[in-house]
Amino acid sequence: MRRIKIVFFDVDGVLTEVRSSWQYVHERLGVSERALEAVKLFEEGRIGYEEWMRLDTSLWIEASGGKLHRSALAGILAEIPIREGARELVSWLHRRGVIVALVSSGVDLLVQRVAREVGADVYVSPRLRWDKRGYLLPGGHPLVTPTGPRGKAWAVKRIAGEYGVDLGEAVFVGDSKWDAEAMRVVGYPIAFGEECPPLDEVALCRVRSMGELRRAIERVEQTGTC
Repeated sequence: MRRIKIVFFDVDGVLTEVRSSWQYVHERLGVSERALEAVKLFEEGRIGYEEWMRLDTSLWIEASGGKLHRSALAGILAEIPIREGARELVSWLHRRGVIVALVSSGVDLLVQRVAREVGADVYVSPRLRWDKRGYLLPGGHPLVTPTGPRGKAWAVKRIAGEYGVDLGEAVFVGDSKWDAEAMRVVGYPIAFGEECPPLDEVALCRVRSMGELRRAIERVEQTGTC
């Protein structure tokens, strides 16, 4: 019987019911259309993730009358629900001695809340910048990026190394094309939610709920696949 020692979760779309926390804020602040240009520039390789963060956060500040306080942004992100069964699944994993890690390129205020509320052991995400009064500054610190040298695969390797866990004993649960690189470096990649061709090429299986995910992890430990 195999033993899983660490489970990595993407956050947006996996542990929450919103697929992109960045897009959620764009919609709430009315800048979705204007934000599409930055997405295009990043996907074409014409800007890096730090610049993408600067463009997005600048839109948020402008849409908020030139000032967006941390509490106001946290209030918007508090509207995003944690997926049903997520807390129970993490508790179940902890009872089995499994480390729970969140690896996300979502908005850090949301990732922090999810980590706290589900009881994750460790998390990593990009970090926003604030002035001394708590107002958002353009840009941020891209501690982990959707892809590239500091992408999710890099973060997974770093966290596994810090905990002394072999990646062959790791699960990564993701839902978007940005998770494919990280899923390739673990022993047991599991896709979550709706079909996504880049993930389906690497995932052992696809699940659509926390209950299905628990059963998939049990099958992985019993058979090596789900």
